[in-house]
Amino acid sequence: MKTVYLLDTNIISEFVKPKPDSSVLMRFDCNKSLCAISAITWQELIYGFNRMPEGKRKASIENFLYNLKQNTQIIPYDSFAAQICGELQADFGQHGITLPYHDSQIAATAISNGMILVTHNTADFQEIQDRAFLHLEDWFKPE
Repeated sequence: MKTVYLLDTNIISEFVKPKPDSSVLMRFDCNKSLCAISAITWQELIYGFNRMPEGKRKASIENFLYNLKQNTQIIPYDSFAAQICGELQADFGQHGITLPYHDSQIAATAISNGMILVTHNTADFQEIQDRAFLHLEDWFKPE
């Protein structure tokens, strides 16, 4: 089955919070076979993990990341996504808008793979959605 949803880092992070948002958990549970993450999100997760102090929480996150990698497709940031990202950054730059580096890579990965980007930070991606073929969903909002 083709993956449909590209989960942003803030969605994945929700799964390890002491009190995760029930709407996000429910939407993921209903769609988990259709979900993937980008290599950029994987990078952000590994970076955050490696900055954590040693302890029980870090050990728990390490286990979570191992299971995530084993059970979730990681979509690479490939040459097609890089081309889209470069074109977006140039276009926006000509209009005086600087796109956040990682967010533009994640958006380009979703666009290049025809996926819906699931994020709680829809405002961060709104400009790209308005001017490119980016589809967004916020699973924190009930259906």
